[in-house]
Amino acid sequence: MTQPVLSGVAIDLTHAGLSYRGHDVPALRRAGVPEPVILAAVKDLLQAGIDADAEALRARLASPGAGQAMEYQEAAAQAAAALTAPGSATADAYPMLAATVGIDIDPETGAPAVDVLGVARAVAAASARWLTAGAAIRKARLTGKAAVAAAATPEAAQAARVEIIWPTF
Repeated sequence: MTQPVLSGVAIDLTHAGLSYRGHDVPALRRAGVPEPVILAAVKDLLQAGIDADAEALRARLASPGAGQAMEYQEAAAQAAAALTAPGSATADAYPMLAATVGIDIDPETGAPAVDVLGVARAVAAASARWLTAGAAIRKARLTGKAAVAAAATPEAAQAARVEIIWPTF
């Protein structure tokens, strides 16, 4: 079970012109902050944590970064095209695939790919694995966020957060 949100977890919020920085839920309650305001702040904090956990899990499977994601998408698109029309699978036609000939492992041979089609097979296999993993992470993240959003109290929101079942890889 994770650290209870009710005690010891710093929450920052502003209410009725007053700023509360680094307060935990009991302190906010003692200060007279209305429960709906506390609940909204707790939900925001928990949902941000869920997103961060999902991103950390994704980062264990794929290199982070927008440019890296674009590279993966382009390589997957080139792999699909090359496998659909193998006769056109040349280095000039598919430069992203050509870049890793001799590096990517062709799943048909278990050895480094010797041509663009071998890389295309490797990329397609990796893409399929990513889709399975990404879908599992997405399901856990969005199911957890929905449960937190539906909670009626900070305690229920924390319980929903703790109950998320993340996929293991």
